[in-house]
Amino acid sequence: MQGSHIRSSFLNYFANQGHTVVGSSSLVPQNDPTLLFANAGMNQFKDLFLGKEHRSYSRAATSQKCVRAGGKHNDLENVGFTARHHTFFEMLGNFSFGDYFKKEAIHYAWELITQEWKLPKDKLYITVFEKDDEAAEIWRKQENVSSDRIFRLGEKDNFWSMGDTGPCGPCSEIYFDRGPEYGEGDFLTNVNAGTDRYMEFWNLVFMQFEKHADGSVTSLPKPSVDTGAGLERVASILQGVPTNYDTDLFRIIMDQTSRLAGIEYSAKSESRFSFRVIADHARATAFLIGDGIVPANEGRGYVLRRIMRRAIRHGAKLGFRGPFFSKVCGFVIDQMRDAYPELERARSFVEKAVFAEEEQFLKTLERGLGLLDEELQKAGKRLPGKVAFQLYDTFGFPLDLTRTICDERGIAVDEAGFDVAMEKQKEDSRKNWKGAGGHALEAEWLKLADELRDSQKLPEFVGYESGFADGVCLYAKQNGDHWSVCFSKTPFYGESGGQTGDRGSITNADGTFEAEVLDVQKPVADLIVAEVKITKGSLKIGATYRQEVDAKIRALTARNHTATHLLHWALRDVLGGHVKQAGSLVTPELLRFDFNHFQAVEEAELQKIESLINQKIWAGDGVKKRVMKKDEAVQAGAIAFFGEKYGEEVRVISVGDYSVELCGGTHVDQSSDIHLFKVVSEGSVAAGVRRIIAKTSIGAFKFLNDRSEQLKQVQAAVKAMNPEEIPMRLEKLFQTERDLKKALEKFEGQAQRVLIDQLIAKKQLLTGGVLIAGKMDPMPDAMKKLRDVVDQVRAQIPDSVVILGAEDSENQKAFLIAAIGSKGPKKPDANQLVQEGAKHMSGKGGGKPDFAQAGGQGGQALQNAIDAARRFAESGSAGSA
Repeated sequence: MQGSHIRSSFLNYFANQGHTVVGSSSLVPQNDPTLLFANAGMNQFKDLFLGKEHRSYSRAATSQKCVRAGGKHNDLENVGFTARHHTFFEMLGNFSFGDYFKKEAIHYAWELITQEWKLPKDKLYITVFEKDDEAAEIWRKQENVSSDRIFRLGEKDNFWSMGDTGPCGPCSEIYFDRGPEYGEGDFLTNVNAGTDRYMEFWNLVFMQFEKHADGSVTSLPKPSVDTGAGLERVASILQGVPTNYDTDLFRIIMDQTSRLAGIEYSAKSESRFSFRVIADHARATAFLIGDGIVPANEGRGYVLRRIMRRAIRHGAKLGFRGPFFSKVCGFVIDQMRDAYPELERARSFVEKAVFAEEEQFLKTLERGLGLLDEELQKAGKRLPGKVAFQLYDTFGFPLDLTRTICDERGIAVDEAGFDVAMEKQKEDSRKNWKGAGGHALEAEWLKLADELRDSQKLPEFVGYESGFADGVCLYAKQNGDHWSVCFSKTPFYGESGGQTGDRGSITNADGTFEAEVLDVQKPVADLIVAEVKITKGSLKIGATYRQEVDAKIRALTARNHTATHLLHWALRDVLGGHVKQAGSLVTPELLRFDFNHFQAVEEAELQKIESLINQKIWAGDGVKKRVMKKDEAVQAGAIAFFGEKYGEEVRVISVGDYSVELCGGTHVDQSSDIHLFKVVSEGSVAAGVRRIIAKTSIGAFKFLNDRSEQLKQVQAAVKAMNPEEIPMRLEKLFQTERDLKKALEKFEGQAQRVLIDQLIAKKQLLTGGVLIAGKMDPMPDAMKKLRDVVDQVRAQIPDSVVILGAEDSENQKAFLIAAIGSKGPKKPDANQLVQEGAKHMSGKGGGKPDFAQAGGQGGQALQNAIDAARRFAESGSAGSA
């Protein structure tokens, strides 16, 4: 049974059992700063288990994309060398949110594996928590599993907790006996020894308790179920192969890579490890970049970079000398696109991003390996930490890559020394994951949301339909001069999706209360909290208040938000479908849009983007706002915005027939309401991420008006008759400047020749040569000009000893140079002369025997340095005679 069939059979089975099949969430966890990547099927349902979120279904099934690399779950260095370690894997799971419990969960699992997948019952073994009599009894009586196949294990193996506090409960695991060739002895002997004979492939977690801060445990009112079966493990069992890498999930990729490399893959060859690493890492790379992560030097991007560079290095071991990894990632997309259509949509971006990273690393890989080879030859049994850091900092070698190469040669790495070097140069960047950002969920807001939800009084947002509403004050808390206020019904949009919150006013019917709304936030799901400044009267819980949105600010914000959607569409149209949003900010004043692209947007491209957007604005296309099922919206071509967490039903914003986005923000009714669009700036904010700042409507007009005023000032300054004449006038000014520079250079050259003649005229005889020394007048770019004079003197008089000094007129620094001509005396050398002089100008210097320089104090100190070097040259020359 192929991996794709296993995945679909699992989802179809649970769909037939009344489960809602939910698509995999992004590998970037939404609203969970504790996670680097999604690493389990339950991640996207965490708020459901905690009671913070409610959906229309109470049972679900998924095939979840997962990555475990970095942080707690760091399997990277084992990947490719063991049978079942992976960076990317798929977790099949079924979930009950207060619906069914142990009896149903156990029955579903047993029925699927024995009847649908037809695994022989005599090959299956069960473990339960040692105190979970209920689960053991269900397995024995309901599913007729004999007692000698049910084993009770302790808390370490068969009890699951979400954290130090929160939901927890016993679990039951299902094992498959792969045969005595993988280990002798009984079940417990092999499991305790960690052999490959009995392989755990499905874990059923029964969340029935809640652990409290004081250590006590109480029963949950609505127990839940969370199960997870690794697709790769199930595939290895059903396909009867020794390792996960021998399943079709990996073999197809490895066979294609083998043809690309011109080397046959063999499960017995040493090269098999490199093939496995490349296949696994290509899967992780394609999915991570497909979800918007790009290679970087910190956070998620750095983990991705480590994965990619490890794969590229193994490619070099297979003989690849140029970019190849982007093609392997293409093989992954070919294999996975049916199950994960978003991967196909991101193909262009994935392949471009991988190629760019690969090109960058290949430029330094060979030189880095050369340095490492040199250092390993003299390292003895330990590579110095400073060398490991140099490989990281200069050549882009992640520490684990250096460690792996050293391990292959039996040499350890001084990791403590590496850490010291890293701390010294980049203290901030070496810190591990800091979190995804966002404000913390305060306990008070969660408590308030729960109370309002239980009493069915959650705030109702009516701001899409109206700019005002009468609402009952449900909550009010003073924070210094301001108040945080929550109403039963509100027109105010709370900051989310990159759009800032509304502003406005609040009054009451009898005119005894007035307040200014400064900001509106959504501190937790379902809560809308206005930050207000009271200017008259006082707030009363339970009283009714009239809230009114500042229509002007709302309109400006809406124009910028709809323009953001048009910008996203135009960028994809002009630059390519690989463009994906990487962040945004929408305010009344401007819009800021971050997107994935690996080079600067050219001026011609920017002009085309602007032109496309303004054409759509002036066309007056309608803007439709609809509420749809998320899956239906995505299937219809809607694009999800970066960083947003969507529910089952989503709001879909369509502009004409070309822009379709999932978005909960406020928007105009037709594109012509935007009036005008103007790009203010375009630049880089991170590797592979560009940023455009733009303005619309009044903001765009003011920006263009300011530019017009500046143009008038330039016109007046260059004495142009009209703006069209400015380029010609500027060119004349530039030509005049170039002519003056040439004249100045000619004059300086003549002056320099006079100076050189004067210096030579004052030469002093030495034994074996002549001494030419002196102090030149202060000048700009003093060091360069000093070197020029010294070189000319040495060229004219090969047996010279030259000692010259000068102060830089621009930065007030003083410089001293000593040089020996090709036929000049060898002692004292230039380095000795400069060091003798530097003592007298509180400076330091050095160089080669024939040329050295120093920097230090000017004025009399510089003159003293020149005199000291002169005396040393005279005495040294006499001594050598």
